[in-house]
Amino acid sequence: MKSNVKAKLETAYVDRATRKIYNPETGDMTEVIDESQKLNASTVWSGEPNPKYKWTKYEWLFLPLSWFIFFAAIFWMVALKEVTYLYVFAVLLLLIGIYCIFFRNHHKKKKRMKYSYEITETDITIVYTRGRNIKVRQLPLENLKYISYHLRKNNVGTLYFNFPNDYKDVFTLIFANSGLGKFDEQIYAFFEISDADDLIEQLKAKFKDTVLFEKI
Repeated sequence: MKSNVKAKLETAYVDRATRKIYNPETGDMTEVIDESQKLNASTVWSGEPNPKYKWTKYEWLFLPLSWFIFFAAIFWMVALKEVTYLYVFAVLLLLIGIYCIFFRNHHKKKKRMKYSYEITETDITIVYTRGRNIKVRQLPLENLKYISYHLRKNNVGTLYFNFPNDYKDVFTLIFANSGLGKFDEQIYAFFEISDADDLIEQLKAKFKDTVLFEKI
């Protein structure tokens, strides 16, 4: 059965002579894709984020931050009274707070459905599709040193690659799955995948002592 990643690569807007993918946002062939490697490498595992689960472990810290922004904006709007540059800034903060509290999860769910994950014999692959634009990020397995993970009771979980617990950037983890900007592109992670425990055991058996596994 063909994986979702391979299917998306085959239907992408690809220049098959240069092995590059056209990016309509920039209007050029900026993202070089070794298509033959991706389509021919044996798939060890493939999957997608589970849309039922919106919150990762550290993202819960984003909720009080959202409410703080919301009430801080209201406070400054009341305190300033007159329309000034600070008042306009407070209005912008209010709009950000409203988005984070009431609309962010819906946007994040739609965005999450555009991700596909795959592990081949050579790489960890993350594919993001948006219309005819496709973005592929790969981490060679030979460069993999750490795998941090968080599991739910039903074994749905998130895996972070080369992002170990002993020097994790909590700020990045809070915003990485927030649906805001490109924070999720700063790290290699499989967010909220089903049967994550089986994948972890499979990776432990594959890498043995060459990769450090940490539960966070």
